[in-house]
Amino acid sequence: MTLAELAPIQEGSAIRNDVPMVYHLGAPHTDNDQLTRSLKKDSELLTKNGILPQRQRRYRKRLNDMLLELSGKMAPASLQEKNFATLTENQNLDRLVFSDSKFLGVSSWMLNKGILFKNAGPKTTALRNLFPDNPCEFFLAIMNPATLIPCAFSAQTSREYDDFIGDTDLNSVCWSDVVSRIQRANPDCPITVWCNEDTPIIWPSILARFTGLAADTRFLGELDVIQNLLPENAFLKLKQYLDEKSELNELQRRQVRGIFLEKFGVSDAVEEEIDLPGWTDSLVEKITEMYEDDIERISRMPGVKFICP
Repeated sequence: MTLAELAPIQEGSAIRNDVPMVYHLGAPHTDNDQLTRSLKKDSELLTKNGILPQRQRRYRKRLNDMLLELSGKMAPASLQEKNFATLTENQNLDRLVFSDSKFLGVSSWMLNKGILFKNAGPKTTALRNLFPDNPCEFFLAIMNPATLIPCAFSAQTSREYDDFIGDTDLNSVCWSDVVSRIQRANPDCPITVWCNEDTPIIWPSILARFTGLAADTRFLGELDVIQNLLPENAFLKLKQYLDEKSELNELQRRQVRGIFLEKFGVSDAVEEEIDLPGWTDSLVEKITEMYEDDIERISRMPGVKFICP
């Protein structure tokens, strides 16, 4: 069965080419579907603003079917129209948002041929080509490779370490290369980037940017991430303080979250020891230093919106 058969055209379903298609690319191990869970709390707000809170189980299969069918090629107008009607459920929408940490590929192959997400360009172009006449935006959370690589290896069982790491030079794993490949492949698509390590503090800004709503929008899930990092009594104090200080703007609220996290945050106090061949404290330190330099590089890249504390 083809996609054309899976998505019968519906009367009045002509595609609106002014509707942005917004893709949260992950990266793997940075979100665990938290973005979708947080937005679900504000489904009424989103619907009122023409943003469809997509049901993941539904759209992920649909997008995967579309990607498989097209193999990176541009979708013809007839197919775009049919799938637009299906994805929007024939509602009059102003923004379609999707989130899937596998958009860039599965974790077990994230270092394919020694390059971090080597196929980031073609993978994102395939997404772009689902609706090539619509505006398209990409969102990406990056993570210290010294944390990400051990985490990704531990999360998969299909490859032994030597096969997983291949000929990767751990001293040259750069997110800026990933972002550059996405940009080169999709020069007309804005990219928003942030560090996973900063997410608890900047979460409301991520939600606002992803949905296209005003920067000072109050989201019901704005404290979802930081809640997991604070003792219950500290979290309740934070929530009460922010509720009482409703006049604070988002920058001020961000500063308050940062203070609470610094003062009361539950550190990963017992840090898991990295037990991988060749990984030493000095290697981890060197990778981390390079990551910090890479963050600075990305923050200065033209065409990139970098959200930072």
